[in-house]
Amino acid sequence: MTTLMQIFSPLDILALVIFVTTWLGYEIFGERAAERGANLSGLMQGWRDDWTAAAVHRDNRIIDIQILRSLAGNSAFLASTAIFVIGGLAAMIGGSEHAVLILNGFEYLLETTRDRFGLMVGALIVVFINAFFRLAWSLRLHNNAAVVLGSIPQPGASDDPEVAQDRARVVARITTLAARHYNGGMHAYYFGLAACAWFLHPVALIAASLWVVAILYRREFRSRAHAALARK
Repeated sequence: MTTLMQIFSPLDILALVIFVTTWLGYEIFGERAAERGANLSGLMQGWRDDWTAAAVHRDNRIIDIQILRSLAGNSAFLASTAIFVIGGLAAMIGGSEHAVLILNGFEYLLETTRDRFGLMVGALIVVFINAFFRLAWSLRLHNNAAVVLGSIPQPGASDDPEVAQDRARVVARITTLAARHYNGGMHAYYFGLAACAWFLHPVALIAASLWVVAILYRREFRSRAHAALARK
């Protein structure tokens, strides 16, 4: 029986370990930074609190529903796109014999086998399945937030003003959770694109993984958007 060590070279295993470590490591690092309000996601939590607090005093909340509809639409689009990507990758496994012949025709690429190619495509499928589930859950949470938003009493309609404030805070918490899953799905897209470099060479996968981490860190911690949102 063929083992993974026979299919993949030690360099392949090292590249895969670095890929998984950088992805999971950045997810954990980003979650902790968001709890401290240090990154873009953490800063947006405060803005969501302000948004839902302002919604309490609006008689007409069409604009708030439009915001939630837009957010849910983004999640729905990317989730459906992930399904198409998964379908395309599954089709690639069916045509793996021809794909291997094409890849092995390039002298500057690492020679591959049908088993190696199939497992690499399978790894990509796992990445985009993860993206789908996180984005689909984000969509569900945004829909739930819309229902809770609709339950907020109109200004002056309730004898207890704290009821509206409490429900507004629930909306803020749900949309924050939805945003975290949306970000996780987006990160899966980023790292899924990095995983495509594995077809070229394991070193290319290592370089692409580190490059994605650098891009994400730059955009979420050192970008002009971060600076603008921090000026509340």
